[in-house]
Amino acid sequence: MEFSDVADVHVGTPPGPLSSWALRRVHFHGFAGLPTARDEPVKSPEFSCFGHKLSVAVYPRGEEVSNEGYVSVYLCNESPKSIQAYFKIVLKHPTDQAQMPFVSGSGDGFKTFGAKGDDYDSSWWGKSNFAKRETMLTYLNNGTLTLEIHLRTNKQGGPDSFVPTNSFCDNMLKGFNNEEMSDVAFEVGGEVESKPTATTFHAFHSILRLNAPALADMCRPDDEAAVPINGVEPEVFKMMLYFCYGGTVSEEELAANAKAIIEAADRFGIVNLKLQAEAVLVEQTEITVDNMLDNLLYANSKNLALFQEMIMDFVAENGDKIVGKVSFDDVPGNLISDILTAFAQGKKSAGEVTSKDDLKFMRVDELRKRLHDKGLCIDGSRETMIALLRENSGSNETGAEES
Repeated sequence: MEFSDVADVHVGTPPGPLSSWALRRVHFHGFAGLPTARDEPVKSPEFSCFGHKLSVAVYPRGEEVSNEGYVSVYLCNESPKSIQAYFKIVLKHPTDQAQMPFVSGSGDGFKTFGAKGDDYDSSWWGKSNFAKRETMLTYLNNGTLTLEIHLRTNKQGGPDSFVPTNSFCDNMLKGFNNEEMSDVAFEVGGEVESKPTATTFHAFHSILRLNAPALADMCRPDDEAAVPINGVEPEVFKMMLYFCYGGTVSEEELAANAKAIIEAADRFGIVNLKLQAEAVLVEQTEITVDNMLDNLLYANSKNLALFQEMIMDFVAENGDKIVGKVSFDDVPGNLISDILTAFAQGKKSAGEVTSKDDLKFMRVDELRKRLHDKGLCIDGSRETMIALLRENSGSNETGAEES
C-alpha cells in the first residue's frame, strides 16, 4: 500500500539520544565510625547530574530487610521531578585492581526514580545487601569509603546546535613569542656579555602589564635592547610567558619544575601560576622530621601559605617526635604563631565547635577563596590574608573575630 501523505504525531516530548556516561565519586570519610545502629542511614550531600539533584544513602549496619552483617546502599532522587536513567553504584578496591568490585545497578533497562517526597521505594534505587561490612572495611582508602555513581539518561530536547566558543584565548596564543606582534624582548639564561648562550623571547608589553606586572616594570614598549633575565632557565621562562598569554602549564611540567616556577612566578608577580605550582609541590612533597624545618623556612620565604599549612599540620600531629630533635631558635616569630594555630586547629577538628567565620582558625583554601571572591590578592601569608580580609570584610567576619 502506498501513501501520498505521511506525518508523525507526537504525544509529549520524544526522548533524545542517550547521553554519555557521567561519573560522580561520593566519599564517606571515617566510614568505620559512622552510626552502627541497624536501619540507620547516612546520606551524602546533594550533587547534580543531568540537571537533577541526587544523593547517596548508606546504611552502615544494613536495613531491617538486610542480611546480618551487610551494608545497604542506595542512589536517591532529591529533585521535584522523576528521573529515568541507567545507573550503577560501584565500589572498587583503592589499590588492588584484582579485587572484585561490588556493583548495584539498573542492568539493561531504565529505572524510574520518583520525585522527592514520593515513597522512598520509588525514589531510591540500590541494594539492601550491597556487600558485607567486614569486606567493605578492607576497601577503605585512609578510612574513606568511595562509591562511584555511574549515570546515563536521554538527552533533553533536540540535537545540539553548533556554537563556536570564544576565540580570545586561541587568538592570544597566536601572539605568544611572536616577534611581529611584540614590542619588548628578553634574553634569558645568559649574561649580557654571553649573548650566544641566551634565548630570546618576545612579548607584548600590555599583556605583561596585566599578567606579570613586575616583569612589565623591567621594560618599556619598543625598547631597542632586549632585557637580560638572569637566574631563570629559558624553559621555565617560556612556561611562565606562555601562561601570561592564557596558556596552560601541564601537571607534568609543574611537577618537574615546581620550585623553579614558584621562584620565577614570585619574582615577576604571576600569582596564579605560583599558586598552581605550590599546589603541585604540596602533592609531591612528603614532610618528615628531618626535612620539616627546611621546608617550613622555604615556604615562609616564598609566602607559600598552603605548603606552610601542610607542614604546620605535620608539626601539630607529630609534636612528640619533633620536640628535642628540631631546634626552632632561628624560626621567625610569626611561624611560632602559626604552629600554635595548627595545634589549635587540631583541637577544633577533634570536636570543639568553632564559628565558620572565625578567621584565626580558617584553612588557607577558604581564606584564599574569600579573598578571590572579593577581588583581592590571594598571594600572602596567613597573617597577610587575614589582615586583608579584616580590612575589607563585612560584619560577619569582623564580628567573628571580635566575639
